[in-house]
Amino acid sequence: MKQLKIILAMIMILSLLLLTGCSSTKKTEQSPADNQGIKITDNNAANNGSDANQGKNIQKIIVYFPDENGEKLISSNKIIDLAKSDKYTAAVQSLIDGPAAGQGIAIIPKNAKLLSVKVDNNKIASVDFNKNFRSNFSGGSTGELMLIGSIVDTLTNFPEITAVRFYVEGKPLDSLSGHMDLTMPIKRMKNVL
Repeated sequence: MKQLKIILAMIMILSLLLLTGCSSTKKTEQSPADNQGIKITDNNAANNGSDANQGKNIQKIIVYFPDENGEKLISSNKIIDLAKSDKYTAAVQSLIDGPAAGQGIAIIPKNAKLLSVKVDNNKIASVDFNKNFRSNFSGGSTGELMLIGSIVDTLTNFPEITAVRFYVEGKPLDSLSGHMDLTMPIKRMKNVL
């Protein structure tokens, strides 16, 4: 009887050792865009083979929101679903949706809606908002800098975009509230990061 107890105890110990030694890992593919803060996640491991196509539509990106003091932009990780929209539209929509708690403050004016984001052959993104983008903006020069910088730095995080033009309902925006000249495409604004 004593030998049986010893054998059972050894079997249990070996079983526990085998169970704790086994673990599953999820891999993240890193693309050249990682230097720009963009990661594409391979969700085949996460989905356990349930829907391979769904996993390929998920992308991790970085967007920028003003810090709590509104003095600079801070990065925030977002997960976008490319099955619902293209990555540029999803990135700007993430800004509209706002930051998670503790990851900055919302900057897009109330009721502003994104109409489109298009990228031309010169690597310039054209971002078109509804009229609320301009009419509901209530900030001063710093608020304007943070808003424009948030959009520009988020989109220029994609290596295929070098500058951003702004439109309101299809018409070029010359200035949001008179503090910044938006008549030319705006390049990455490193001074606010």
